[in-house]
Amino acid sequence: MIEQLLPDLRRAARSLLARPIFLLTAVGTLALGICALAAIFTVYNAVLLRPLPYSNADRIVEIQREQAPITNGPVAREVFEEWRDRTTAAFDVIGAYTASTMNLTGAGNAERLTAYAVSPGFWEVFANPLTLGRAFGNDEETSGENVVVLSNALWRNRFNAAADIVGRDIVLNGENYRVIGVTASEFAYPRDASIWLPTYLPGNTMGRGSNYLDVIARLKTDVSVATANHLLTPVTDWQARNFPDNHVGLRARVETLRHSLSANLQQPMSMLLIASALLLLIACANLANLMLARGQAREPEFALRRALGADRGGLVRAVLAEALVIALAGTAAGVLAAQPAVHALMSLAPDLLPNSGTPPIDVRVVAVVVLAELSVLVLAGLAPAWQASRVDPVETLRGAGRDTGGTRARGRLRALLVTGEIALALTLLSGSALLIQSLRHLSDVDTGVDSAHVLTARLALPVPARTPGEDMFAWFARAKEANAPRIDAILSEVGALPDAVHAGLTNELPISGGSGGNGSITLPGRDIPIAQNLAEFRAASPGYFATFAIPLRAGRVFDSRDGGEAGLGTSVLVNQAFVARFLDGVDANALGQSIGVIDNTMKTIVGVVGDVRQLGLDRAATPEVYFPARAYPGSEFSLAVKVDGDALAFAEPLRRTLQKVAPDMPVFSVRTMDEATRATTATRRFNLVLMSVFAAVALLLAAIGVYGVIAYLDGRRRREIGLRQAIGANARDIHRLMFGTGLRMIVPGIVIGLFGAVALGRVIASQLYGVGAADPVVLASVVVLLIVVAIAACAIPTRRATRISPVEALRDE
Repeated sequence: MIEQLLPDLRRAARSLLARPIFLLTAVGTLALGICALAAIFTVYNAVLLRPLPYSNADRIVEIQREQAPITNGPVAREVFEEWRDRTTAAFDVIGAYTASTMNLTGAGNAERLTAYAVSPGFWEVFANPLTLGRAFGNDEETSGENVVVLSNALWRNRFNAAADIVGRDIVLNGENYRVIGVTASEFAYPRDASIWLPTYLPGNTMGRGSNYLDVIARLKTDVSVATANHLLTPVTDWQARNFPDNHVGLRARVETLRHSLSANLQQPMSMLLIASALLLLIACANLANLMLARGQAREPEFALRRALGADRGGLVRAVLAEALVIALAGTAAGVLAAQPAVHALMSLAPDLLPNSGTPPIDVRVVAVVVLAELSVLVLAGLAPAWQASRVDPVETLRGAGRDTGGTRARGRLRALLVTGEIALALTLLSGSALLIQSLRHLSDVDTGVDSAHVLTARLALPVPARTPGEDMFAWFARAKEANAPRIDAILSEVGALPDAVHAGLTNELPISGGSGGNGSITLPGRDIPIAQNLAEFRAASPGYFATFAIPLRAGRVFDSRDGGEAGLGTSVLVNQAFVARFLDGVDANALGQSIGVIDNTMKTIVGVVGDVRQLGLDRAATPEVYFPARAYPGSEFSLAVKVDGDALAFAEPLRRTLQKVAPDMPVFSVRTMDEATRATTATRRFNLVLMSVFAAVALLLAAIGVYGVIAYLDGRRRREIGLRQAIGANARDIHRLMFGTGLRMIVPGIVIGLFGAVALGRVIASQLYGVGAADPVVLASVVVLLIVVAIAACAIPTRRATRISPVEALRDE
């Protein structure tokens, strides 16, 4: 077999090199399809398929609380401990963690770190993934020692991979913490973590109403996810029955860590993988058309070889050898271009794999590429090989080959391939158009804020750590005492800068998608169903609303007096969505209304402000309660400054002022509000760019396919056209003849493509906003575009056909 194949491959290579334009066109067409598939599958594999770099990763699960109106969320300390103690039949170990931020000082510039307080079980779930030292256990958890584990990246970048780091003290939020360990280089969970601290759960006094712990566990060897869910049900039933005030309707959902990490990316990455596969199919159809055209040109050669004694198998091997050479060259070129393409993809979406860098082309990707290569051989090589084996040497050498049934069959096959290209191109074009229309609708959304000339920056205040056993509200008071003077100083200094019109502070920027926390409320005299009893909590300074031009609908906004009282203050603001849900939609009903939130003390609503799409452009406004920023005990805030002039030009003066006010306070993410808003649609724009590129290439390939078939028919029907002109046909008749042939390929392709477009629209439905999966305007626009391009592709060979001289055409015969 190999002895026969190698000579065939050598002859095929020589034959193809003699036609360099054909070779380059065929290889380039295939390389486009292979590159797209390899690049997208490389990212898909890294995000969704590659095993997580943790011991027993397939048995690591997350456990989330489901309790109306929350579909997934953290749990209270008591709930976590009861799950841990009552589910030993399902899990080997259960851990918990909660996020915060801390400022690292004393070793260079102040740096804001993402910190996670984790229980000892957290480390056991991951089998203690450390490269130096040890993790903390129950001793530190109960004693309240200030100990910390560093991420491998922080150890290398900030401490130069010092071998003696274990046992050294570092300064976090102004307090000393002893380093006891460094994680392994491959460990990154949660993926943005820089340091890990104890949770000090035994001394926690927050109660069942405070849901702040995320839960992670390792399944027992013989326990499935479904079984774990089943074993948790009696526990949550017991909790709901015995603690109805906090746990009515409580349920737990167990899902694998892999699914939890990739759930948001599953749909968009699947969409792009389907699009790349469709593009490869179009490339295969185009390659098959090229091979059929080449086979037509080689009919005399094949006929002569048959007349000299060559068997059908030899001709089939010759054509398949050419297809194999093209497939190998196109695949090699596509794979070589794939890695740079992956780099380009990651530059478009840098947060897709933030801790893994650019994923490599691994064995799984190579296997998919090889499978694609074999598919190319089948789809693009078999039909030309079958046609070559059917050449009649007598008829071909006599000169009648162009009118044989085989030629007509070849023409029908090429037309069928173009019809398929048209259908696939329409499918991709419709997907791209739907995403474009969706993004356009999002850009027209009334966000509720005016972002023009607004500069934003993220600040990390060094809030004092909570001591083990310290009452939550006692810590609130300490954190507030530390925060309030700094907040006042920041707003005063920034507001005094030239060109600063307004300055405001909040815990989460509007439209950012970030939640400032949420929880249930109480309104005296009103019974609120538990399924509706949820409000978002926001912190805001007095100037925040003017900075973003958020309108005041009733009452007043905060002033300098608010927030000075105990706890979170006594005055709050609410938005119109809050009034609509809880207060009959009448703004005046809100003013003076008492409301119970968070710290179990009653607040008074002093104002109603306009709705803002806080959770993203595609999310409607939800009920919100605003607290005075100076009373908020959090460590991270967003500063927003309305500027008279270019917002970016204000960045350097802002940095200098903040450095002067608080030199130990990290300042990061300095950008305009317009940039911050665009960042919320980054994934959508990433999908749109790739889908549009695929659609443009598909449209080009389909146009080339239409042009190729019409040009082929022009050459084959030269005698017929000459005869028609000789008996009186004019240019219009010839145009009608040739365009009619083109339409017989285009129209069926459009009809089939409409079904594909609707199917793809349903696949990408979750990526759409303000447009349906089968939007008639979008589909009609795409159909018109495709028809225009296809007719333009028909026009050139058709025009050439009208210029055929009847005398010359008949003389040629």
